Amino acid sequence: MSSMDYAIDYAEEGSGPTVLFIPGSFSTYAAWRPMQKWLSPDYRMIGTSLCGYGATAETRSRNDFGMRHQLRIIEQAARRAGGPVHLVGHSFGGTVALAAALANTIDVASLSLFEANPIALLNSEPRQGLYQDVLRLSREFSAAVAAGDADAAGIIIDFWGGQGTFAALPEIVRTHCRQTAATNVIDWLTVFSFEASLRDYSALDIPVLLVRGGLANPAMVEMTDMLQHALPHVHSTIVEDAGHSLIATHAQKCAALLTRFLTIADAELPEAAMVA
Repeated sequence: MSSMDYAIDYAEEGSGPTVLFIPGSFSTYAAWRPMQKWLSPDYRMIGTSLCGYGATAETRSRNDFGMRHQLRIIEQAARRAGGPVHLVGHSFGGTVALAAALANTIDVASLSLFEANPIALLNSEPRQGLYQDVLRLSREFSAAVAAGDADAAGIIIDFWGGQGTFAALPEIVRTHCRQTAATNVIDWLTVFSFEASLRDYSALDIPVLLVRGGLANPAMVEMTDMLQHALPHVHSTIVEDAGHSLIATHAQKCAALLTRFLTIADAELPEAAMVA
């Protein structure tokens, strides 16, 4: 570990081309296990967690929350893995994956984005009203956390997953969300501060898998559509009857989509780079 490294979650299994899984808010690398059990062991699967989740250190504060904190984690995990990495992200983790590809500090072979949420894309006409709605919701959530509302996390869970999603979760999951709600407040500050444009995304010269659920909320539909039109090498699909938690609720379907895409992406890599 170098002097610039931080405490991060790092899990590894399998051998072959390297796939680095980035979970979203309220999650650790364990969020990917339902999908990973359907994936071929011929991939080297790396897992980590973002700032403040699992064993990954929280290096941010409410005054210092830039995306660079998350990028340090991805860069550190990628350095440890070595070679080109296929980045796979869900929700906020998908936005972090996009940021990592744009930063160009690691060798990214491809991106697979499951309901990624680069909110700043909505901050322009004719979507400005939707952006303001999401901003108000995030502030309502932050205020609820500050006021000590034990179930403040439900505001966010239900926003992405639909009314009643939080109440339907197992108690152990709801408890975890309550315990990490303050971390999620900072996640919102981070995602709103990440202001990559459609022009930035149009310059990403790598294969991208773009997946959303058929039950996605209006904000997710708009963000996904904008990315689909901006990214030059995009493979886009909708998982019908799935919501924001599709990587768990529709794990086998999502794993099949990822497997098919990685086969395509690997074919575009130089042969020497495909062996970890």
